[in-house]
Amino acid sequence: MNVRVKLSASIICADLADLASEVEELEKARVDMLHFDVMDGHFVPNLGLGPVVIEHLRKLTPLPFEVHLMIESPQRYVERFVEAGGQIVAVHVEALNDFRDLALRIRGMGASPAIALNPDTSVSRVEPFLEEVAQVLVMTVEPGFTGQQLLSDTIVKIKKVKETILDRRLSVQVAADGNVSFENAPLMVSAGAGVLVCGTSSLFSRRVGFCEAVRLLRESFCRVE
Repeated sequence: MNVRVKLSASIICADLADLASEVEELEKARVDMLHFDVMDGHFVPNLGLGPVVIEHLRKLTPLPFEVHLMIESPQRYVERFVEAGGQIVAVHVEALNDFRDLALRIRGMGASPAIALNPDTSVSRVEPFLEEVAQVLVMTVEPGFTGQQLLSDTIVKIKKVKETILDRRLSVQVAADGNVSFENAPLMVSAGAGVLVCGTSSLFSRRVGFCEAVRLLRESFCRVE
């Protein structure tokens, strides 16, 4: 089955000393969007990209930008990231008591709200907000660091999120983020993921170029039954 899955390139895995060239090559490879990990050292034990990087890259490419806020008090910063060029803004359900007001604010700024959940977080935490979002981002590794092993239970979580969305007849994408390797990608797609956030396990593995990595990823979807 040939599934049209969107590939989102995780920019934190790129060559940060040569981002302009990396983005140009990713565009040539026909990735669907660019993914920006924003980390504050508190919500997750690491630091990530800020709005200045997004703002500068926004001038270089027409590719859609999705911003993944792995930060405390995300409501304080969403405007800045939308102004910088974020078109999809993912906020962790663990960082908020109620996502509805923030989702409305994000839509009011002309961007699409998304909700993310960690591997240990129950799907029931995001179910009340499915009508408010354009995407559910399922973390398939613990957030904060690249190069981790896939947590197998998260494949079941992707499937449960997708089934809930279909049961409610909603138009919401499911994204998988974490160890999207050439081997794991078909499992994620089979479970219901329509967006794959690709990092060091595939697109930025440097074993092959971006064009070949995209080809291999898309080829793997043809094996999904």
